[in-house]
Amino acid sequence: LLLLGLAFVAYRVVDLQIVRADRFKQLAEEQRYQLTDLNPRRGCLLDKDGEVLAISKEAYSIYATPYLIKDVPSAAAELSLVLEKPRQEVEEKLRTPGGFIYLERKVSPEVAEKVKALKIEGIGLQKESKRYYPQGKLASQVIGYVGTDNVGLAGLELQYDSILAGVQGEAGVEIDPRGEPIPGVTKMIEPPQDGCDVQLTLDREIQFKLQEQLARSLEESGARWGSGLVMDCNNGEILAMATCPDFDVNNFPETPVEMTRNRIINDAFEPGSALKILTAMAALQEKVVSPTSVINIPSSIKIGEYEFKDDHPMDKDDLTFAEVIAYSSNLGTIKTAQALGKDKLAHYIHAVGLGRMCGVDFPGENPGLVLNPNKWTATSLPTIAIGQGISVSPLQLGVLTAVAANGGLKVTPHFLKQIIHPDGTVEDYQMPQKERIISEEAAASLRYVLSEVVRIGTGTRAAMNFYNCAGKTGTAMKPDPSGGYQEAYVATFSGMAPLENPRLVVLITLDEPSTIYGGLAAAPCFSRVMEFALQHIKATPSAEKVNTKDKVVSQ
Repeated sequence: LLLLGLAFVAYRVVDLQIVRADRFKQLAEEQRYQLTDLNPRRGCLLDKDGEVLAISKEAYSIYATPYLIKDVPSAAAELSLVLEKPRQEVEEKLRTPGGFIYLERKVSPEVAEKVKALKIEGIGLQKESKRYYPQGKLASQVIGYVGTDNVGLAGLELQYDSILAGVQGEAGVEIDPRGEPIPGVTKMIEPPQDGCDVQLTLDREIQFKLQEQLARSLEESGARWGSGLVMDCNNGEILAMATCPDFDVNNFPETPVEMTRNRIINDAFEPGSALKILTAMAALQEKVVSPTSVINIPSSIKIGEYEFKDDHPMDKDDLTFAEVIAYSSNLGTIKTAQALGKDKLAHYIHAVGLGRMCGVDFPGENPGLVLNPNKWTATSLPTIAIGQGISVSPLQLGVLTAVAANGGLKVTPHFLKQIIHPDGTVEDYQMPQKERIISEEAAASLRYVLSEVVRIGTGTRAAMNFYNCAGKTGTAMKPDPSGGYQEAYVATFSGMAPLENPRLVVLITLDEPSTIYGGLAAAPCFSRVMEFALQHIKATPSAEKVNTKDKVVSQ
């Protein structure tokens, strides 16, 4: 029996230490080590000059292992003071069944040190990072924000999340018998890969000016909201984009969702007379008219059962085409569209990208709404020609204006300038091929026509001190969800400058201003933003003044 017993012991020793040694070693490792994710550094968002718009800062999350806390009421009282949370709320969390619960996510290092100094058994700190937006309200609807776990939820934080985020690593942390990590005892399994920095085309100074002037326009006009765009008309770089009212991105959880919308890209509206840029573009390109063509303006035009009239009576019966656009004659524009024809107008609507995505690098782009030409009624051609019965995003209207500005080419609007990898290598934005929409000759004629809007027409308040410009006003009735239109308006001005060699497009829209007309409400904001932006980029002032403030014919 003794020999049998010894043989059994020997068998067990061999079995445990040799045959199954690897298995038991693995079990011991699993009990001793706990796998943990290693978060990479999220990349920064930078403006065109390298100024930081979004950065990840060191932060700590406070957690509890409830069963290790000996005096819950006392611990809750101390923690509530440091975390500035109700004692009862903290105590409820400390009494939660289970081995882990967060008390507060992403507190500052200073708060974390105060918690650590309490030396409460069962309370621990987890090092994390917190997204911080040092510019506060600047470009808030464009930059967007991240969630608690540093995942992009909106704006460019969402658009470029996979580039900014990096790749998580993994490590084994040795734990003591109570399940607490042993400080400094870590086994690296896979190191994290930090995210890339994303440099944008946004110009911080122009962005600030745009937001400042939108806020001023809202105050002066009583508009519900306003939005604006500043874009390089030759390459599509977006230098500034804003919606007002704005918000501090650092406080986004307390911000109403409606205020976080980027209305330039995410919303669409009926542009009204601002879309006469398109009708004029098509007519000039197809040589249906020239700037000096004379058009007789009747008192009204009846199409089907609908009678079209001008918003205000014209001073004379015969207008040149340049005057038709300058004075924003609906009847003159409709007669031009009738001469152009449905098929050609529909062709240019499609060519400039209305009803389709612009391809901007931003989530949730609104393609607008364009009725299929096969479904147009007798009133569709005249209605669309004057910018009603069609919806576009403000960005699409900006791209359309850029076609006139740059000599007839359609550009792709974009925010990305370059991606800066962790090793310092740089990946520049690859510009898509530009598409020719109209000839340089037609674009030059269109710029002249639109310059008359500012010199003698509805847009005289868009005039600047040192630069000639061109553009179009828009005053559009808002559709009623139940059908028809409301007695409420969106005022718009979309234009370009300097007239001789355009470099920028600026677009301003105001929702329901008390001064309903685009020429009264939106044009002054255009003037202030455009002149500042041109001076900021050191554009040469116009040598020969054509429609500057001292040259316009006041209406």
